[in-house]
Amino acid sequence: MKNISIFWTGGYDSTFRVVQLSRCEITIQPIYLSDNRKSEKNELMAIEEITSMLKKHPQTKANFLPLKIVDINQRVNDQEYQEAYSRIRENDFIGSQYVWLGAFAQNNKGVEMSIHKDDKAMNVILKYGKLKLVQDEIIGDYYIVDKECCPNDIVKLWGNLHFPLAYITKIEMKNYYKKEGYQQIADKTWFCYSPINNKPCGQCNPCKYTIEEGLKERFTTRALMRYYYRKYISNLGIIRFTRTLLKRK
Repeated sequence: MKNISIFWTGGYDSTFRVVQLSRCEITIQPIYLSDNRKSEKNELMAIEEITSMLKKHPQTKANFLPLKIVDINQRVNDQEYQEAYSRIRENDFIGSQYVWLGAFAQNNKGVEMSIHKDDKAMNVILKYGKLKLVQDEIIGDYYIVDKECCPNDIVKLWGNLHFPLAYITKIEMKNYYKKEGYQQIADKTWFCYSPINNKPCGQCNPCKYTIEEGLKERFTTRALMRYYYRKYISNLGIIRFTRTLLKRK
């Protein structure tokens, strides 16, 4: 059976891809990169529960290998990846995790990464370069960085990865979960970096993106209040800053 390695955080996007792969006659090797973040316990619990549910799901054809956890102490330290990341950050925002992910893929080529349409990292890739379609009869289409059309920094960070969700939105994932009978699995996913009482905080970036991409139902009223409060304060700060600049002029 074909072996597919995939970064899995227990989140909405990577779980969606694991669900897709579970319907194929393949072996899935899930990989979790551990850096002792506050949400790690929730993420690992989500992965354990979802794996158990998928193994029992009637549409599952894949074989699951045990979760491979790579500790931060095993991280590949490559200065070139850090420098590529720093140059990109001069003009565009992306998370620092892409340094580690890119370096890991250097020795593990072809790992799937579930960044999707409207994801900041995908926007950066497409802003400066292009993706190339790869058609696979077993696991479906996926994309890779077109190394002939992308700057070296893009190739450095993402050139060894596969992107099966490059043009899929969260709303499309949501519809798929419901239509294909995986809603209970979707409800088990975890995305928040800073949980409060074991519930999504509504304030961290993953929560912010999840709300803005159409999944408000995943949040409590308190979490949504935190999101709107943070957004209000942020907008107020921009307004005050703009007024200060205008006064100076």
